Parts: sequence; C-alpha cells; structure tokens
Amino acid sequence: MQPELPRRRDVAYTRDEYEDVMQQDFGASEEMQRACEALCRLLNSDSRGSGHSEPRYVISVASRMVGIEAHRLRHYERLGFVRPGRSGGNTRLYSQEDVDYLCCVKTLMNDLGLNSAGVQFALALMQRIEVLQRELETVSDRLGRLERRRRFAVSPNGAEERV
Repeated sequence: MQPELPRRRDVAYTRDEYEDVMQQDFGASEEMQRACEALCRLLNSDSRGSGHSEPRYVISVASRMVGIEAHRLRHYERLGFVRPGRSGGNTRLYSQEDVDYLCCVKTLMNDLGLNSAGVQFALALMQRIEVLQRELETVSDRLGRLERRRRFAVSPNGAEERV
C-alpha cells in the first residue's frame, strides 16, 4: 500500500512540497517524476510576477532554453500549444511563461510519449484544475466569512453575541 499524499485544499504543490512528496517511495518512474515536476512548475507559474508573461526571447534563444530545435517550436505553434508574441517586424517573441509551458509540452511528449492529442488533453485538464482550484478558494473564503458572521450574530436588541 502506497502512502497517501498530503492534501492541500487551496493550491498546487509548491516546489518544496513536491520534492518532499517525490522523496517518498511511490514507485514512480524517473520519467514520471520529471513529468510531474514540469507540470508542477507550470501550475505554479501563475504565482510569479507579470514579468514572466512579457515576450522577450527570439526563437533561437527560446529553442535553446527549451532544448528543442526552432522548427519544433514553430510546429508546436501550429498545433496551438503556444502563441508567441510578435515584434514590429513580425519576429516571434517568447515569454518566460511560454518557455515554461513548452518545457512541459516537451516533457509530456518526449518523456511520457504522449502524442499531440494527449498533450492537448492533459493541458486542458490542467487548465480545468486551475479553474476548479480558484473556485474552491472562492467558496472556501465565502464559507469562512459566513462562519465568522454566524459566530458573531447580532441579537435583536443590537448587541453582538457570541454564538
């Protein structure tokens, strides 16, 4: 029987938590661990500053950062995995967020052997998870406010009473 992952209700695992969890013996292959790491990085990329979404890398630099050829980046763009910005001269410009996303796509395709349809499905599921996490956080906040309001209910004569 495998140990149960610690549960978090509000966000994806942080890098430290991921490393702690992966140090436990879950029988995950090295490829699966690399894929999980890439997915965690992608899921946690929203917590970074807005500078990560600013287009700044030309295709040759982005391809070296991701570790694939420039023609593969253009292919991923045709498949719809990434939409790089464009300069005034129509040069592709990739953001750090794009590079992180492409590293995840590369991991899913190369390490896990997913085809483009599998990658699209996995990425759609990840986006849905993010939406559900935000909704859960909103509901949890509302529930907390309602609980605090219930605890400090106002009596008919206007005085606060602790329930």
